[in-house]
This record gives sequence, structure tokens and C-alpha cells, in this order.
Amino acid sequence: MEYIYYKDSKGNFGDDLNAWLWPKFFGEARQDGDAFVGIGSILANDSPLFRNLSGKRKIVFGTGIRPDWRPFAYDSSWDFKFLRGPLSSYAFNNQYEYIADAAYALGLINDFNSIRNVEKKYEVSVIPYFKSLAYFDWEQLCKQLGYHYISPSAEHGIEHTLREIAASKYVIAEAMHGAIISDILRVPWSRFVLTTPVTEGLKVSEFKWMDWLYSIDLPTTETAFIKMYRKSSVHQWLKKLSSNIVHTEFLVKKVVREELLRTLSSTDNYYLSKDDVIERINSRISEKIYQLKQEKGIYHHNNAIQY
Repeated sequence: MEYIYYKDSKGNFGDDLNAWLWPKFFGEARQDGDAFVGIGSILANDSPLFRNLSGKRKIVFGTGIRPDWRPFAYDSSWDFKFLRGPLSSYAFNNQYEYIADAAYALGLINDFNSIRNVEKKYEVSVIPYFKSLAYFDWEQLCKQLGYHYISPSAEHGIEHTLREIAASKYVIAEAMHGAIISDILRVPWSRFVLTTPVTEGLKVSEFKWMDWLYSIDLPTTETAFIKMYRKSSVHQWLKKLSSNIVHTEFLVKKVVREELLRTLSSTDNYYLSKDDVIERINSRISEKIYQLKQEKGIYHHNNAIQY
């Protein structure tokens, strides 16, 4: 199968999980045959990811909707095995079931316990959103806090990043898959919001987080919001000059950085889904993997769980 996912030139841990995880169940990627749509919020109209897939069966496996003003357009070539969460399912009038984010399949690989049970080395680790890297020196910021920095770009490989998360007692994440992987590895996590309302769009960011959180029965978690853009003296001058028509806000890095430090240093609300929720998710995803392997005639097991 061909694994379809968003690829950032500098790497993004959540998306890049696809190329690392799915071959363990279904074999190495092949350009011929079906298209497998797994981890990501990529079910969107006019997505370039689907542009060259006409005639191929598109297998949706735990993917999320990217909210739009139009319903997602699809035809009989789309095969929905399951969606990420109830909001994605609702976007299809609940025609297709949801389980949870497809990354929970991580809990089904043979090496999972080896990764999960690494020695704890870090009290608190921070995982920013990958598009936040351009705004601050995160390594220096974390060093100032006495926290451990985990890069969302996964420069040292996916498994290294998984083990870094597992080696943490707590994780503070702006990256959603930083929180998801923490939850899978049973590391309590907390969420903060910094650049995603600007770099991703508030509607998209909140939709995908709530889609996931509802799927794991944690819809009422607290989130620390750090405002990126602030009004300045120039704002007041332009407002007056334009008779209250022009409103401007600016990124004042020093101010935002100080608030970011204060917010991260005072984080004390950490979350974890219940063990029985994880067991239910693992059981249902395991069934879906088994069914798809049977459909595809895949009988080798690679490094994945034996059925």
C-alpha cells in the first residue's frame, strides 16, 4: 500500500509516525495498489495529498476531518475503516465509526513494552508544535526552566523520540501527537497553546484536539493559552490616525517569551486517559488491523503484535 500523509520538509513527529508505524503491520510502502490514509487531520476537500489517487481505493484508518465550510466530498473509492473521533464521525452524519487517533496502534507493536518501560530520566519534558520552532529557541527556553526539550521534528528518528517521551515523568505539549504519544506511553501530559491559532488556525486546532479528547473520554481538560500577538503604542497611534478603522497587533517576542516561561513553570494540571479506555482502543484497533490484513492477504507479522 501507499501511505498517504502530510510531509513537512523539516520533519513533523506526528505525521512522520506513519512511515515508521504502518510497515510494521502492512509491509513497506508501495506505489501500486491501495492508498492508506492513517495518522493526521487530512480529510479535506481539494487536498493535494489526494490529487493523484483517482482510481485507487483510499483506506481511511483513524484519520481526522479537517473542518471546512463544505462537507468532505468522496465517492465509492473511499473505504472508511474508522475515524479518529466523534467530531469526525459526525461530519459524515455518523455513517462511519470512530475509535481514536490511529497512533494508538503503537500500543500493539512487539517493541511497545521495551519503549514504554525505559528508565525515567526527565522530570518534565516540553514538546512544542513543529511550526512554533521558528519563533523561539526552545532548547534554551527549556534549559532556563530546568525542563527537557523534545523536538517535534524527530531529527534523531521516531523511536528515539518515543523513548524520550517514555523517559519523562510529565510532558507539556503544544503538539497534539506529543500529548497522544504521552497518553499511549502512560506519561501524564498537559496542553498549552501558543502559535497554533496563527500557524494552523484556531478552528482546525481546537477541532482536532477535541475530536481526540472526546474519543478518550477526556473532554474537559484545562489548556494554557498564551497570546502571541499584543497591542503596542503603534497600535493606538494607527487606530487614532485611521479613525478607529485600522487595528494592528504585533509579536513582541520578549513579552511572549516571559509569559511562556511563567505559564510552563506553573503547569500543574496533567491528564491521562483511563487504562480501560486504552484497553478498549487497543482491542478495537487490533481487530481493524487483523481485518485489513486478511483483506489484503498479508500473513507475515514483521515487528507487530501476533494475532
